[in-house]
Amino acid sequence: MSMVSTVEDSSPPRHKRGTSLLRSVGARLFLSVLAGSLVGLVGTSFLSYRELARQSEAELLSNLQVKAGNLRGDFDTFEYSTKIVGDAVETLYAAGERREQVYVNLIYRSLKTSPLGTGLGFGQPPERRLIIPSRKYAYPYAVRDRSGKVIAKGGESSQEDFEADYFKLPIAAGKPVWLEPESYLETTLTPPKRLVSTAYSLPLYSSKKELLGVLSQDLELGFLSEKLGVSAMRNAGHFLLVSEQGNLIAYPPAPHEALALKPFPHLNNYNGLWQQIQQRLQSGAQEGILHWTDETGNREFWAYQQIPNNNWVLMASVPESVVLGPVVRFTALGTLGSVVGASILLGVVVALFVRHLNQRLQPIMDECNRLAETNAKSEALMNREDELGRLTISFYALLGQVTVNERRLRQEMAKSENALQALQQTQAQLIQTEKMSSLGQLVAGVAHEINNPINFIYGNLPHASNYTRDLLKLIQLYDQRYGDADPVIQSFREDIDLDFLVQDLQKMLDSMSIGADRIREIVLSLRNFSRLDEAEMKRVDIHEGIDSTLLILQNKLKESPGHYGIQVVKQYGSLPLVECYAGQLNQVFMNILSNAIDALDKMNQERSAEEAAANPATITIQTEVLTRQPITRNNSGNDSGNNSENHSETDSSLRRNSQPASPSVVVRIHDNGPGIPPQYQSKLFDPFFTTKPVGKGTGLGLSISYQIVVEKHHGVLKCLSQPGQGTEFWIEIPVRHQDGAKATPNH
Repeated sequence: MSMVSTVEDSSPPRHKRGTSLLRSVGARLFLSVLAGSLVGLVGTSFLSYRELARQSEAELLSNLQVKAGNLRGDFDTFEYSTKIVGDAVETLYAAGERREQVYVNLIYRSLKTSPLGTGLGFGQPPERRLIIPSRKYAYPYAVRDRSGKVIAKGGESSQEDFEADYFKLPIAAGKPVWLEPESYLETTLTPPKRLVSTAYSLPLYSSKKELLGVLSQDLELGFLSEKLGVSAMRNAGHFLLVSEQGNLIAYPPAPHEALALKPFPHLNNYNGLWQQIQQRLQSGAQEGILHWTDETGNREFWAYQQIPNNNWVLMASVPESVVLGPVVRFTALGTLGSVVGASILLGVVVALFVRHLNQRLQPIMDECNRLAETNAKSEALMNREDELGRLTISFYALLGQVTVNERRLRQEMAKSENALQALQQTQAQLIQTEKMSSLGQLVAGVAHEINNPINFIYGNLPHASNYTRDLLKLIQLYDQRYGDADPVIQSFREDIDLDFLVQDLQKMLDSMSIGADRIREIVLSLRNFSRLDEAEMKRVDIHEGIDSTLLILQNKLKESPGHYGIQVVKQYGSLPLVECYAGQLNQVFMNILSNAIDALDKMNQERSAEEAAANPATITIQTEVLTRQPITRNNSGNDSGNNSENHSETDSSLRRNSQPASPSVVVRIHDNGPGIPPQYQSKLFDPFFTTKPVGKGTGLGLSISYQIVVEKHHGVLKCLSQPGQGTEFWIEIPVRHQDGAKATPNH
């Protein structure tokens, strides 16, 4: 019991904190969910509005299609009745009927039985009168007046009737045509009356394809206006019919404008609307709906459909309020009802959720406060927050100590990483130093052992040459005096071919002298390359070190069976003696040249003999003196893991000081190999990085070379490479060392 009391006493007292309605999670949650619901409702309402608007447009287009179908049926009936009369005329002609009255009676009866026609007439070409030869301008014609009475007459007509469009156009087209509406004075009626009508005209031909004449039936525009005089949609709007050329044919709101043949584009500034309809018709859209605003600012829906009989356009115009008004009202009422219902439902759900959430969060907050040891300041801050805010404050207070420990752990890990990197770098240096030390000792020992006997040979060769020359003079003298007297001597002379022996002996001595000189040069190059006697910085000839390295690599450069040779082009400039660690600098030349040879050998293995001969593998070595501001090191040092560009003179760890300009020696080693891929260039100077197969490379050569050039000589080592264009290494060494170290000349 005492332990329990102790634990309970150590717990901080639980404070009841009040939360205002605006700060409450419930209020915020309610508003957030309500806002999200409103967005969804607005989106749904918008989609509903779009769908209802589309249905209203479809209703308008459907009404237009019905009216167009009725109108097309009337036109089909009109065309059919005209063609029946034409067939009757052709039949009478074929039967030999040439009396004018017979054709007048036919036209009279045909118009009387036609339900739509207001006039019917037939004319024959005045030059070729096949049906009524007795009349030059025969044009039997019948007309229907307003009362429905049909009047027909024959006789001579005016010559102008045979020059009008209703006579000439069908003949030119060779098929039936619908004519543009026109206004004319009908003299057949008593008294004469001005009519406005369109006509359907068709040419008539005999069985021999001879032109008999033209038959035309008139359709008065007033009839079409009456037929279209109904509302287009929901007791609003109107229909109108426009000819192919844009003239009004039927316009129920103002029939007199159609009778006046007013162009549709001039009506309420509908020029732009007519152009859009024409563009759609030309693109193949025979029907559709457009939105338009007339010259008075009224927004309208225009539906159109082309009548295939005569390419006329039937249109329906309805105010926007008629089409979209019911849609807007329905959508607004539906959205308002949904918002009210959703608000009530969400309020109840959120209230129950927040109540349950507070019951679950309170024990967690109490435990966090106890572990975090909250102070009075935290208590005051919590009183101004909502439920989740108080929980957040307690939680972050609890994580404070965890953050401190995590920061300490990161610092220790950073130290360990730096120590590991330093260890790897030291390991690489030790491996390369031991390898080069062993190689130097081996090279120096071999050079010493070869040097003693070759000096003996080289020293005795002049004496042997002199002795041989004296002996040859003696033989020549003896031969001049006694050679011909003794046949034995003469025979032996011929056996040994004394003349050839004398010539070849001198050549042998010269070859031995050249070979001895070559061996002495190789021994000297081996000693120069090892430089074991030059641990300090000395003034040396850079060209001598390069030549010594090339001499050692000669076996890998020359051509052999199964191995293409590699050409070396030397473009040496005039260089002064350079203060440097000669042996280490030779090591840099060896590493870079070896990598170039390996890259060229790999390229040659993938090429044919013809390709190798056309573009031989080449290593170009250029040297020159460069004058620039001296290079100094930043205090931050340098990391061998930087890429090739970072190791250049623009490296962030290298900077120019304000001292006077000092000369530097630049050695550029370029090969015409395949180049280095971009993904490898940033890792060239990293320790242990290599692209060679296992056992052929350690990945230490360029890393050690970078340390020798940049860190020990305060120079620049960078790589410039493009795939397919070869690789160039830039080695820049100051002629004089920056720290003022004394250097001894070495010739």
